[in-house]
Amino acid sequence: MNWARYRMFSKSSLARCGASAVMIVSAVAGVLGIGVRTDAAVTDVSDYLVGKTVTYTQTGNTTPTISSTNPYQFATQIDNGSSGAVLATSTLTLPAGATGSVTYAPNSDNTAMKYKQFYASSSALNAAFPDGNYTFNINTSTPNTYSATLALSGMTYPTDIGTISNTNWSGGALVIDPTQSYTFTWNASTDLHLSFRLNNTNINDSVFNSGSGLPSSYTIAANTLSPDQTYVGQLDFANGVIDTSQISGVTGAAYYQNNTQFTVVTTPEPAAGILLLAGVAAIGLLARRKAV
Repeated sequence: MNWARYRMFSKSSLARCGASAVMIVSAVAGVLGIGVRTDAAVTDVSDYLVGKTVTYTQTGNTTPTISSTNPYQFATQIDNGSSGAVLATSTLTLPAGATGSVTYAPNSDNTAMKYKQFYASSSALNAAFPDGNYTFNINTSTPNTYSATLALSGMTYPTDIGTISNTNWSGGALVIDPTQSYTFTWNASTDLHLSFRLNNTNINDSVFNSGSGLPSSYTIAANTLSPDQTYVGQLDFANGVIDTSQISGVTGAAYYQNNTQFTVVTTPEPAAGILLLAGVAAIGLLARRKAV
């Protein structure tokens, strides 16, 4: 996956919140209990994922709409552990009737093997990658081989679509003053998982539903963002199944996700505006002198 734009529903994303305004809570849901291993905890794989995503776009204080270009996505990823690397020879066996195929390749920072494919319609996505059992055969550099199966079924996309409720939109973008703290707000959700982020920053908050709902706001500190810049924001809601039983110490996740992308622009530095006004005044003064 391109984690800057399409962060998937994963254990590794949960571990990176740190001391943020959104606290991590955990829930264990729908453990499959297939192929339980009794060996010591595996350290050359950290997690493995398979899922489907629908991408929406928000350009104002209105309901997001499905993105116009290939908004349906299938993705799978296997993340490296602390003691080894996942190899590109790892495979994913698809359910019967699938017309798609998966060839893993390293992500940009060589921390995982990933595959993703985009489609123009839900029917095209589901023809290539239908609901059913997805079986991972994971090869690592240690060398070790692991096998696990995740059930991706039910078409259980979240009923909620992430919608930014802040009202200061202009020209299709949310406008904020980076010199002031700013609270992003969105609709409440009872789904399993939420993540919120902006590119080019260290924001990357991801939480599980503890049973009392998911957070519906995030406050960004003053001067976190740079002035006069454009950022891509993303708000994800996901439902899925977590399986910690098949590979000891490793989390598997099968998920359905709605993600909403939006643009944030920051206002220029006040000094820049003052200089601009001073320049305009100087030009006006010069013009008057020439006229005399």
